[in-house]
Amino acid sequence: MTGYMTDKRRIFAVVLLAGLLRFPGLGSTPPGVYVDEALQGYNAYSLRLTGRDHYGQAWPVVTKLFGSYSSSLYTYFSVVPVGLMGLNPVSARISSAVSGILLVLLVSAALSPLTGLIIAVSPVFVYFSRGAFEANLGLLLLVAGIFTSQKAVRRQAFLPWGFALLSLSAYAYHAERFLSLVFLGWFSWTARRAGLATRSIIISLALALIIQTPLLWLSVHPAVNTRLHELVIPGSPSQKVVAVVKSFGVYFSPDNLFSRPDPDIQRSFPDLGVFYWWMVIPFLAGIWHLFRSQPLSPKSRLMLILLFLSVIPGSLTRDYFASLRVLPAFFSVAWIISQGLSWLKVRPVWLGMFVILSLLELYSNMVLLQHERSSVWNYEYRELAGFIKRHPDLPVVIDSSRAKPVYILLAFYNRFPPLLFQSQYPSSWLKNYYSHPEFDPDIEVLNIHIRPISWAGDIYRDQLLIGDQLAISSAQAEEHFLELVAEFRDINGHPALTAYRTHPQSKCRATQSTPSSYCRDNIR
Repeated sequence: MTGYMTDKRRIFAVVLLAGLLRFPGLGSTPPGVYVDEALQGYNAYSLRLTGRDHYGQAWPVVTKLFGSYSSSLYTYFSVVPVGLMGLNPVSARISSAVSGILLVLLVSAALSPLTGLIIAVSPVFVYFSRGAFEANLGLLLLVAGIFTSQKAVRRQAFLPWGFALLSLSAYAYHAERFLSLVFLGWFSWTARRAGLATRSIIISLALALIIQTPLLWLSVHPAVNTRLHELVIPGSPSQKVVAVVKSFGVYFSPDNLFSRPDPDIQRSFPDLGVFYWWMVIPFLAGIWHLFRSQPLSPKSRLMLILLFLSVIPGSLTRDYFASLRVLPAFFSVAWIISQGLSWLKVRPVWLGMFVILSLLELYSNMVLLQHERSSVWNYEYRELAGFIKRHPDLPVVIDSSRAKPVYILLAFYNRFPPLLFQSQYPSSWLKNYYSHPEFDPDIEVLNIHIRPISWAGDIYRDQLLIGDQLAISSAQAEEHFLELVAEFRDINGHPALTAYRTHPQSKCRATQSTPSSYCRDNIR
């Protein structure tokens, strides 16, 4: 009983620590909102108000996303938070934060508080819990499905629940589509070997098939798999095999695991790898311990299977090291690290010192994240959205030459009525919703025109021109009589976007010798 109570206290402490690393400052760290987050949040807002996404599709299986399709389960999990808290960065991210905390609780109870501690403090799990990353929800559902299905070996009633969770995880992220099917097959086989009733296995598989049927049906649509086709490694079959083998090994590189940040600066802290540098020793010790512990226990075998299978989705893509795509693999790595710490019999005082050191590194990187990557997270667009809201009567042109899908950021911050977008897509288009991966970044909504600036015509209309430092230079502003009316700065106060007011009459007077057609037609 004493040991049980001690474990409960440890689990509580670990979960509390996980919450303290995930909830405080959730709306401001990361700063701003990334376009994928804005889309998740705004679609949840649209579904709550209209029962349709912002394109007008009723309860989509997958969501149209800027030239491809994305898993929609995270959006559905965000409907309630958005309804309760309003549309803002916290409501968009809280489902991911809760997923991260529940993962720590689940792992601490099912494996050990030490494994839960590693997941609670490791940079990769903290980072992806602080943004609206659907892969974080997918990881929770996958792990819950694996643990529940494994428990069914001793208690048959758990098998349908485990299979249901595995199937549900497929709706959360692309990698889980593959992993869920593999583990459904694996646990069907192990259940059969364990002597579970055939009827129970068939019922569980039937339930899993029913849950996955809409997703499997959509998988045959080429358009839905556009993103996968874009990411696949190019070349001949032999070249692809070589590239996949090399890429597979990249995910086991100590340099990538314990030192280098993710190459995608939107998917990592500035100066932290997936795990902390000090974890490399217990990781190697954990591997040594596993190889010495022959034969492997069922739990160890399962964790290693998860590790190697989870790397496959990442190794099949052209990106060098895509941590988000192999998140379940890092879950297994965290378990190996905890095994190494246990085998090394690290004293609690030393472990505590390393955890404190890790927390200091984590805090400094949260500060760096705000100051070094505010523009990566579109920090300046919140101020821009407020500025546009205060100027509803003046036409606004926002340059889209290099910008991300700006419209969704404005819709998110200003809470545009979803009907503004839904009305642009006729029922004939919606009938083939899953066949339209194409995305046109040039969009008009209300008084806002998002497109490249046309210097031949835009300067002759009374309007606002907004763009980054490359879109409108000071020389162009002087030449075309543009008046600087606002600057939108990053978190460090550096100008990121500028807004200019055109003065067509002044421009026309300056070009009287060779008047533009706009001057002749519109300026008297």
